[in-house]
Amino acid sequence: MRRAAGAALAGLAVAGLAAVLTTPWDERGQGPVDAAQAASHLRVSADPAARAVGADRLTAGGRYSYAFTVANAGDRPVRGLVARSEKIVGGRAGTAMRVESVSDPSCHRVERVICSFPTLEAGERRTVEVVGTTSGSRRPGDVLRINTYLATFAPGARGQVSYDVLGSPVSTVTTFG
Repeated sequence: MRRAAGAALAGLAVAGLAAVLTTPWDERGQGPVDAAQAASHLRVSADPAARAVGADRLTAGGRYSYAFTVANAGDRPVRGLVARSEKIVGGRAGTAMRVESVSDPSCHRVERVICSFPTLEAGERRTVEVVGTTSGSRRPGDVLRINTYLATFAPGARGQVSYDVLGSPVSTVTTFG
């Protein structure tokens, strides 16, 4: 009887170890999870309108600023999170943003703002302040629209970097005066 009970316990221990070893590490409650797995706990918010810098209204060739915030509302750290902020326009204004500065060292500015957060801790919020310059071809009544959204890196073909968008974008919209 003891031998049978010992064998049964050993069998359960081996089965339990096998279950732990074959369960993806992120489902064991330890360490960070991939951004795509935590999408329902990730939040992005942005200023509803850009603020003119050094002027009372947004003008052609003028400076502006806005901020966006990325938050992890989950109880686990998240890895591989990307925030992108890009100008959405058509016609004479083009699509490139003229970004002068970003406040977070995880962010880069090349015709748009791309922030790559290696790990965003549980409950952590990161606010990014952006300063840019508008196109000189803008006219009163034109609209500056900047969409900010969360994403994660996705495998691309032939070394191309692509993103899988997580959720919906939030817009910062300002009319030129």
